[in-house]
Amino acid sequence: MFDLTTYRGLLAAVDAAQTNNEKGDAFESLCTYLFTQLQGVSVEGKDSLMTSEELDIVLWNAQTEEVLKCFEYTIIIECKNWTNPVGAPALDNFISKLRRRNMKTGIFIAANGVTGDFLNSNNGSGAIDIIRTALAEGIRVIVINRDDLNNINCLDDFRSLIKKRYCGLFISKIFNN
Repeated sequence: MFDLTTYRGLLAAVDAAQTNNEKGDAFESLCTYLFTQLQGVSVEGKDSLMTSEELDIVLWNAQTEEVLKCFEYTIIIECKNWTNPVGAPALDNFISKLRRRNMKTGIFIAANGVTGDFLNSNNGSGAIDIIRTALAEGIRVIVINRDDLNNINCLDDFRSLIKKRYCGLFISKIFNN
């Protein structure tokens, strides 16, 4: 059951973290908490190390939550609690992880968003253009930022955000504010 006090405490822990490892761990804990409040979602892997890559969060999606029925049974989440927007190389790396697993949908949570301007075209630069290219291949990546997380006060806010970001991919509005 989603508890706003617990959630706000996790947000505060992200802000209080000192080292890069602490910041990353706190951010992943916040994201894990939020997703596992959704019906039929459980964590099946966290910081899973493979030979040449790491998966931040791997979720099981029983597809009982209406907003997640368009996602696969397995959902990969990448968390970046960086002080600057995440650039194209990191987003391309995440999309490559999805490709190698033949997955069509992933979630990229970047505290300060990603580079580029989806709405006004930035001549092929920035992470937003990587998302646009992946979409043409049938790979969908929704991006959630810290402002989005700050605005969640109940589980329905989170459900609405997922739906808004997912639909935004198809109407050229990744950040559909």
